[in-house]
Amino acid sequence: MVLSGFGQPLLTLKEAMQIGLVNNFDIRIVRNEAFLAKEANTYGNAGFLPNVALTGSRNFQWNDINQKYSSGLEVNNNGVATNQLNAGLAANWVLYDGGKMFITKRKQDTIQSAADVKVQNQILNFTDTLSAAYYQLVLGKFDSRITLQDIERTEERLKISEEQFRTGTRSKSDQLQAQIDLNVLKNKLLGQKIQIEIRKGAFNQLLGRDLEIDFEVEDSVALSASYDFSSLKSKVLADNFQLLLARKNVEVSKLTIDEVRSRALPQITLNTAYNFTQSKSAAGFALYNRSLGPNIGVSMVVPIFTGVSINRLVKLANIDMETRKLQLKLAESRLLTQLWRALKSLDYQQETIRAELQNINLAKENLNIATGRFKLAQSTTLELKDAQAQLSNAQSRFLQARFNAKIAENQVLRLEGKLRIE
Repeated sequence: MVLSGFGQPLLTLKEAMQIGLVNNFDIRIVRNEAFLAKEANTYGNAGFLPNVALTGSRNFQWNDINQKYSSGLEVNNNGVATNQLNAGLAANWVLYDGGKMFITKRKQDTIQSAADVKVQNQILNFTDTLSAAYYQLVLGKFDSRITLQDIERTEERLKISEEQFRTGTRSKSDQLQAQIDLNVLKNKLLGQKIQIEIRKGAFNQLLGRDLEIDFEVEDSVALSASYDFSSLKSKVLADNFQLLLARKNVEVSKLTIDEVRSRALPQITLNTAYNFTQSKSAAGFALYNRSLGPNIGVSMVVPIFTGVSINRLVKLANIDMETRKLQLKLAESRLLTQLWRALKSLDYQQETIRAELQNINLAKENLNIATGRFKLAQSTTLELKDAQAQLSNAQSRFLQARFNAKIAENQVLRLEGKLRIE
């Protein structure tokens, strides 16, 4: 029995992943953050490059002058006009700042690398969330098929009950019970369809597209081979993106300590300029003055007291680094616990799948026998109904076990950093 899609386009998990990588808001946000980290990672921001500035000014003055010189010359003049022109090109280049510029550049590289890891981790988490939501839709689709099968079996039971009631071999209560069960199943199917529509809307939101876009999902939920905790443990500790990001944070904290320490070291700066100055006055000792030429110099600043204790800042930075290390250890412990639980869950679900497959075969055989007996009026409605329920429940448990097993397997692959949608 196949649930009709009424012309709904098929959306594979791979196609959904491609749409989500483009539209998902969380992925777009972390990509923007990674872009900002890349753009901020420059030698100029690290302090390697000089500061160059072009300056210029033009000033006009009007003064009353009263001057007496040793030669006996006197100058008395009111409203003397003076104009000055200044222009220059200046450059300041820090040659040595305690190594801070090199530390800052390494810190920028680490921050950019951490941002890239964050993008990969977000994509991995999105893949896990997307696949779980997709398989939830697949599970809902199969649950609806089981309910349709139950409806068909109940309709058959109702038909047999009506016929046997007319011939007087069965009471009307069996017919009424079958009709009640049929109505309950139809309501169940309606609820399942509504639940599927709700899940489709949530799935579309995950893809960053219109909630009302309709689609059909695939029918398969493939499982890979079994896994071993011992072999996966080292892979998780080495390749997990969350741990890689935590290690990057520890590295940033270490570089922050070096940055703070560099503030206690001398700073040597090269200062160069090419200046032009011109002054004109209508009266006074100097009526005209012009100067033009370069200058160069080196300055050194040795910190003695900055108002902030460098040692205290280093101490605080060390505490921050220790916190980062503890967070890394905590993340390692939690991830290994998650891995162990996921593997145990996967083993249990695979055992459940094998058991429920056997139960399905047994329930089918039992239902065939119960149906035959019911047609011959040799069994009650409750016996047939119970046989039908046993098959439906076994099928539902089987599907739920496959879904749970796939979720557990995805969890293992996510922790290992190898969850992919092909």
